[in-house]
Amino acid sequence: MAQVQPAVNSFVKNIEKLERKFQGRLRTVVRGLSAMSDSQLITAVGQLNLFNEIIEQGYGDALNNLDAEYEKILSQAVAEATKRGLTPLGGAGLQGLETLRDLNTAELLGSARAYSNRLTTSIFQNLYAGVSINDTISALEGIPLADYQLNTATYTSIKTFDDTARYKVFEGLDVKWTYFGPLDSKTRESCRNTKDFEKRFPKGLSEQQVLDSETPFGFRGGFNCRHSWEVK
Repeated sequence: MAQVQPAVNSFVKNIEKLERKFQGRLRTVVRGLSAMSDSQLITAVGQLNLFNEIIEQGYGDALNNLDAEYEKILSQAVAEATKRGLTPLGGAGLQGLETLRDLNTAELLGSARAYSNRLTTSIFQNLYAGVSINDTISALEGIPLADYQLNTATYTSIKTFDDTARYKVFEGLDVKWTYFGPLDSKTRESCRNTKDFEKRFPKGLSEQQVLDSETPFGFRGGFNCRHSWEVK
C-alpha cells in the first residue's frame, strides 16, 4: 500500500507557497487596473489570464510532482503482483489507469481555474464599483486556493487511484482481500459493516465479495475514506 498522505501534504504545501507568492502579483494587478477608466477596465479584465500565470508560477510543477506519485503507486502494485509470481495488468488495464490519472489531474486543474475565475471576478466587481485598492486586495486575500477542500480532493483522488490500481493489477487473479484501515469514532457505517463482515472470512474476501460489498474497490467508503483494499 502506498503512503499517500506525504504526497498530499507536499502538494498542498507547494500550493500554499504559490498562493503566498501570487498575492504580490495580485497587488500589482489591482494597482494597475485601479487607474483605468471603466471602458479600459472592461477591456483589461477581459484580457487578464490569471489561470495561466498560476500554472506557470508553480501549480503546473506541483501537478507534475503529483503525477510522479501516481506512477510510483502503479509500480508498487505491479511489483507486489510480480513478487507473488502473478502476471498482472494487460494493456487495457494500464490505459484505464492512465485515463483515471488524467481525469484526476484535470479535476485539480479545475480547482486552479475556479480560483483564478473567482480572483478575476472579485477584482472587476470591486474596482468597477469604486472599492478602494486596499479593500480590493483584502477581498482577494480572503479567496483561498490551498484550503481544506483542495486537501481532501487531492487525498481522495490519490487514495482512490491507489485502491483502483491495486484492484486492476490483481483483477481476476487468485488472491484474497482484506479491508485495511482504522476502526474508530470517525469510521463510517459502511466501512464498519465491511470490517464486521470480513471477520467471518479469516482467509480474506474474494474479488466478487468485495465488489458486492458496501465498500467496493476504488469507491470504498466514499469521499476522503481512510480505508483501502489490500491483498492478503
